[in-house]
Amino acid sequence: MARLFAGGSDDRSPRRRWTDRIIGITIGVVLGLGVLVYFVFVHSEGTIDAPKINSSESSQAPGESLPAHPGSPKQTATGEPKQTTNPQKQRRPVPIVKVVGGAPPTGSGPEQLNFKQNEQIRFEIETDEPFSFEIRGLGVKQSIESSSIISFKAHKSGQFPVISTSTLIGVADLLIAAPHHHHG
Repeated sequence: MARLFAGGSDDRSPRRRWTDRIIGITIGVVLGLGVLVYFVFVHSEGTIDAPKINSSESSQAPGESLPAHPGSPKQTATGEPKQTTNPQKQRRPVPIVKVVGGAPPTGSGPEQLNFKQNEQIRFEIETDEPFSFEIRGLGVKQSIESSSIISFKAHKSGQFPVISTSTLIGVADLLIAAPHHHHG
C-alpha cells in the first residue's frame, strides 16, 4: 500500500484515482464524525461548566470545590484559563467603601470585604469629608481628610467591623479567612 502511494505520481493509473476517492470518502466520514463528537462533547461540557463559572463570579457559588473568591490564581480546576484576569501584578481591584456623613450611604448596610489572613488588606474609603474610624479587634485607628486607600496586614482571622469613631456606625465588615495550610 505504502509503495503505491510513494510511486503513484502518474495520474494516469485508474487505480490511484479509485484509492483517492476512497480516501476522500473516509476523510469525509471521519471529519463528519469528528465534528459531531467534538460538538456533543464540547457543548455538553460547556453547559456543565457555564453555570458554575457564572455563579462563582457573582459570588453565590453553591460551594462545590470553588475557591473562596473567584480571583484566586492558584485554583483553576481544569488547568485551562477560564477568563480569569491575569494573576500577575493586577490583583483584585481595591474594594471601595462609600461613607456619607460618617455612615454607609442611605439604604445600604456596611460593605462586606473578604480577605485572607496574612495578606495585605487594601480598601478605599470614599468620603467627601474628614472621617476617622477604627477597626475593632485589629487595633487599626485612622483619620483621613478625604477618600483614601487604607492598607495594612491582616494578622488574624475573623470578622472585624470598621466603625466610624464619630457616629459609632459600622461602615464595613472585614471578613478575614484563616489560611488554608493546615487541615481542619
